[in-house]
Amino acid sequence: MTKRASKSFTTTVFVFSALLIAFALIHSSMPAGVSDGESIGIAEYLTSFFKSIGVNIEITNHFLRKAAHFTEYTAMGMLFTLCAYSFNRLQPYRYTPQVLFAGLLTAVADETVQLFADGRAGMLEDVWLDFAGVITGFALMLIFCLLIVHRRKKHEFGNKKGK
Repeated sequence: MTKRASKSFTTTVFVFSALLIAFALIHSSMPAGVSDGESIGIAEYLTSFFKSIGVNIEITNHFLRKAAHFTEYTAMGMLFTLCAYSFNRLQPYRYTPQVLFAGLLTAVADETVQLFADGRAGMLEDVWLDFAGVITGFALMLIFCLLIVHRRKKHEFGNKKGK
């Protein structure tokens, strides 16, 4: 049995997914100088923040960029999983190939865009890092969705049993 989510839920997760993809591609199209300046500023802010709370750690530009990519694609994997959930709330895992393909395709497009930006380079290792983020987000959100389904079934069974 297929049980779809509401149209407003479906529209919301698809819009947020599209916005996150656009965000990734826009940032990938930035020239190296602009992108580095943005990353360096955030890394310096985070380093000073941690020092202000007594944690002596220096956030490097390289680490920040890799962590940001992984986090961004983890969120993307979560959103793509919610898209699958919107089509089949009881068995969102049936859309695993589509979710993973969409994540991999987005990662490849993201790195391809960088090939055409001044001073940037598309890197295969970044595709793998991005895809690892998609898989992580997919797994986390799938577990969450399945827990919700299990809880609802348990609740429905309890209500039927009590009648």
